[in-house]
Amino acid sequence: MEWMGLNEIREKYLAFFESKGHLRMPSFSLVPQGDKSLLLINAGMAPLKKYFTGELTPPRTRVTTCQKCIRTPDIERVGITARHGTYFEMLGNFSFGDYFKKEATAWAWEFCTDVMKMPAEKIYVSVYQDDDEAYDIWTKERGVAPDHMVRLGKEDNFWEHGAGPCGPCSELYFDRGEKYGCGKPTCGVGCDCDRYVEF
Repeated sequence: MEWMGLNEIREKYLAFFESKGHLRMPSFSLVPQGDKSLLLINAGMAPLKKYFTGELTPPRTRVTTCQKCIRTPDIERVGITARHGTYFEMLGNFSFGDYFKKEATAWAWEFCTDVMKMPAEKIYVSVYQDDDEAYDIWTKERGVAPDHMVRLGKEDNFWEHGAGPCGPCSELYFDRGEKYGCGKPTCGVGCDCDRYVEF
């Protein structure tokens, strides 16, 4: 894995998903348009909600974005951990009825291990506690070892922000090593220390 600047990472991500048939769209405004359930855009998916509900027709069935976000619930954690921020850009790839878990997991794994050259043994995956389908795809089709898989509850692996589309999700984590851990015997994915960083 080599060091890269933010601009290079952003471009690699967006270009990768363009190569998979996604339309690159610009970041939407931080102020939600026609969505009174949010004060500010807090996730890459938030401005696309009307495409998911069918209220609007998306420009293509596959899109990729780098969305500017403000996450105010994390404000009290900024400076306490190395992984919380209030203003950030969220990279995302989205399907409007075109593909689902099999393709999304395949491309996530390909991007991380082939494009970004992240060592597979340092990557951990979490799935929603009852999502056996996602667990099986990650382990049986993507080759993620069961000891690198974690089932977490609604707080960690059920995506929802404001009103609208929601559901179980997978998260990928990078193990930064023991020196970043808390030293507790229970330290692992989902721990509040800085060892396992969701990306």
